[in-house]
Amino acid sequence: MNRRSIVRWALTVVLAAPGALLAQTGVAANNAVQAGVVAYNAAQAAPSSPDPARIQSDPGEPLTLRHAVELALQRAPQLQAARAAHEEGSAAADLAADAFHPYSSLWTSPGYTYGLPSTVAGRVPAAVGVEIRAALYDPARRSHALQAQATESSLGASLESTCRSAAELTVAAYARAYLDGGRVDAAQRRVEAAEQSAKRVEALYGEGRRTELDVERARLNAGRARQKLLNAQSDRDLDELELRRLIGWPATAPVRLAGDPESTVPELRAAENLAVARSSDPELRSLGREVELLGQSARLESKRWAPVIEASAQYQRLVKFNDYDKYYLTFTPDNVAVGVSVALPLWTGGRFDDGKRQARARLDKAEADLAFRESEVEMSVRRSEAAVARTMAEQSLMRRERGIAEQSLAAERLLVREGRSDLDELDAQAIALADADEDTAAASLGALLERVRLLSLRGELGPAILGGAAPCGGR
Repeated sequence: MNRRSIVRWALTVVLAAPGALLAQTGVAANNAVQAGVVAYNAAQAAPSSPDPARIQSDPGEPLTLRHAVELALQRAPQLQAARAAHEEGSAAADLAADAFHPYSSLWTSPGYTYGLPSTVAGRVPAAVGVEIRAALYDPARRSHALQAQATESSLGASLESTCRSAAELTVAAYARAYLDGGRVDAAQRRVEAAEQSAKRVEALYGEGRRTELDVERARLNAGRARQKLLNAQSDRDLDELELRRLIGWPATAPVRLAGDPESTVPELRAAENLAVARSSDPELRSLGREVELLGQSARLESKRWAPVIEASAQYQRLVKFNDYDKYYLTFTPDNVAVGVSVALPLWTGGRFDDGKRQARARLDKAEADLAFRESEVEMSVRRSEAAVARTMAEQSLMRRERGIAEQSLAAERLLVREGRSDLDELDAQAIALADADEDTAAASLGALLERVRLLSLRGELGPAILGGAAPCGGR
């Protein structure tokens, strides 16, 4: 039972107690209230009921790439500010549009005037009054509403872009954390081979078969191998920390990744990358709408002599102690006024010119931003296409190099067993394979990240990872 249910139960018990019993002793009501207070305090002290989302995101479970993206879209820190800003912009746009909705008020204005009947605080003295007012035409208010809609559109595009960025960052962090495991394993094998080689050189030095320079060189190689292991472990810890930060996990929670992200991220479709990126880019869509809305606002601001039209209906119940009946032969306490106000501005102290300049400047900025964003999207797509081609070629070469290193190590082991080679060469081949494994992991990561980037530019990364659902409801 949650806290609200407990309080509702306590109030129900109090209200349902028999009136006669309450009147006689009040014991039942006191007991009911005390029971409700005790239960409410117990609910405050007790831990809240398990949250299904929290159970589903238990750090002890293997983390899939899809679930990591889902958690990031719920908890990523940068999304909180973007959502709040968009909500503020949406409320501001609705508030500006509300200026054209009918407004009603109920008031009372008790007061007394001596001499000629006049108003008190802008209203005639009345026992009660009701007014309904609506703005029928007001260029300034309409222009303000259009500008607020343009701002809301911009903030909506910012939210969608932030969602895309959060998904891209999460996939990248997941991929780095996954491939860091292979790098650490390769670095560990490099350390083992380098230390074995150093120990062998030291033993040979004791026998007089190696020089002191050979020993120092072997120790240096072992030290470099240990440093590379520390670097790989540090990168893994930092990448896992970044992944935890994005998905909202505690900094000390263990990270167990469910599988290779490369199998989850879809392959690229090479056709029409630029056209798809332009059509799916949230900023381009928003800027196009901003140009349209701000153009309407600028046209309204250019109408210097447009009237302001308002309609009003008012009822007042007047009081006689103000001696209205002595001044008006047809006085009646029921006062009704219905009409339309048409106001034509004569001069406004420069407000028209300033508003016109402001609206024109906002329109010019939106048009410039639209042109800049179009070129920016094109350059981003072209760079991403080139990076994808380059990293995929590098990945292919690294895989071939790793295959050669693996075959060389197998051949060297065979030669050692046959007595045709020594252990120093075997350790060298083991170190070469570890280097190839690390280089292959780095090349695979680079190719995957560039592919993720191009998919994000196309607007296909989120739907592909989430099974068709776009991040934050975007396209």
